[in-house]
Amino acid sequence: MESQHASGESWLSLARKLDWDFSYVDERDVFPAEICGKPWLDGNAWRSWDEPYKTSYSSYVATQHEKEQSLKTVDHVLGRLRDFQSLDVAWLNGLKLHAAALPLAEFAATIGNLRAARFGRDGAWRAAAALGALDECRHAQIPLRMMHKLVRWDRQFDWTHKFYHTNCWVAIAARRLFDELLLFSDPIEFAVATNFVFETGFTNLQFIGLASIAEESGDRLFEQMTMSIQTDEARHAQIGLPVLETVIKHDPEYAQYLIDKWFWRSWVVFAILTGFTMDYLTPVEKRKASFKEFVQEWVLDQFLTSIENLGLKKPWYWDTFLQSLDYYHHMVYASAYTYRATVWFDLVVPGPGELHWLAEKYPNSWKSFEPVWNRIHEQWEHCDPGVDFGVHGTSIVGFCNMCQIVLCQGTPEHNTACTLDHKGQRYIFCSEPCKWIFEREPDRYAGHKDLVKRVLAGEAPANLVQLLRTYCSLDFDSWGKDARKGEYPWLRRQPKDPRKEEG
Repeated sequence: MESQHASGESWLSLARKLDWDFSYVDERDVFPAEICGKPWLDGNAWRSWDEPYKTSYSSYVATQHEKEQSLKTVDHVLGRLRDFQSLDVAWLNGLKLHAAALPLAEFAATIGNLRAARFGRDGAWRAAAALGALDECRHAQIPLRMMHKLVRWDRQFDWTHKFYHTNCWVAIAARRLFDELLLFSDPIEFAVATNFVFETGFTNLQFIGLASIAEESGDRLFEQMTMSIQTDEARHAQIGLPVLETVIKHDPEYAQYLIDKWFWRSWVVFAILTGFTMDYLTPVEKRKASFKEFVQEWVLDQFLTSIENLGLKKPWYWDTFLQSLDYYHHMVYASAYTYRATVWFDLVVPGPGELHWLAEKYPNSWKSFEPVWNRIHEQWEHCDPGVDFGVHGTSIVGFCNMCQIVLCQGTPEHNTACTLDHKGQRYIFCSEPCKWIFEREPDRYAGHKDLVKRVLAGEAPANLVQLLRTYCSLDFDSWGKDARKGEYPWLRRQPKDPRKEEG
């Protein structure tokens, strides 16, 4: 292996840039603009493409083999059922959330990378994308393998594989993002949107933060799993920067649009996946920082530095985004808890300790959320533990026609939902950025139906329980409930009137 590795490294400088001039076909036929993306430039314009971290195939295989062996050892030692049973129930449900959202999205990223491996405009870019495709295939396999053993213990873990094949509203929203990001985008948009914005701006650092919290929560297997994935993300995330630099040189307005669009599209999903886990599903004594603090430290500083160094501006909606740091994931979590049977994982009610922590971490916004949770506390105090639908919404909520997430932007006092009439139809959006994205590319988005439109079209039932069972692929064993069955020691349950009991 060592001799093969040395041989591969010695040839790397020659093998990276395998490009040539075409003598009997036109370059546009080899790299069609419709597939390669815009701006279409001749090959010479891409010759400066260069990735900072270079690796040969032999070196790649040796490194991945070591990581797989290490992960296999950790799984053997820490992946037993009793290890999971010892974890806090709230953290386990954060694990279910991430385990479902991750693997098949990673598999879709395999396809996006393979498209770039054929139609990327520089040989080194294509080679890096080919290794990226192998990375993403591995990332799909890891959580599927790790979580499979838990399905017999808890059927909600079956959603690790099942999630994207369902019509749960979270799955609809996630598919809406990842189908466009990973399957629909051309190599240029894929590199900027996925490799630069999503991976460099969000997931690369998300994995670091989650691994730290997992270690603190006692989930060493999830910690090792995320770190094993993160080391790959850090390498192929570098594809995006040299692509973006070339786009800026030839079409700076389009480059700015891609940054503005994909930062917002990525943010609304990222805020749910990571915000829920960090601020609600991690035991309060194990929390190192709030989700807002994490984003400010790990995402904003790096992202802003990156785009400013490139001469780009902050997204035009930056003030809206900063406000959403204080409000958005809290509003979606309250909605998800109220309609928890519409998801595949259980949720918890923040108690006095959690509420105090949230008030300290979100001093500008938390007073707006106190009445929401006080109302839920009161409902549980008048309801028997375990009677989950006694403290549950019954109507179908509204969804954004762009991001497909519940209309939860703005604040509890002022929701920012807005409408647009387009070709005789009215569309509703959670925010001005979602509306703006739709207006820029209406033909790309107008045909997609949210859950409410599917009900109105007769494609899905309006009755909530029937909707869950027949359309969302949920049943009593798998739909979300209160993780503690409403049995919170700090609740002041109302004593029952024995005369009413007798009656």
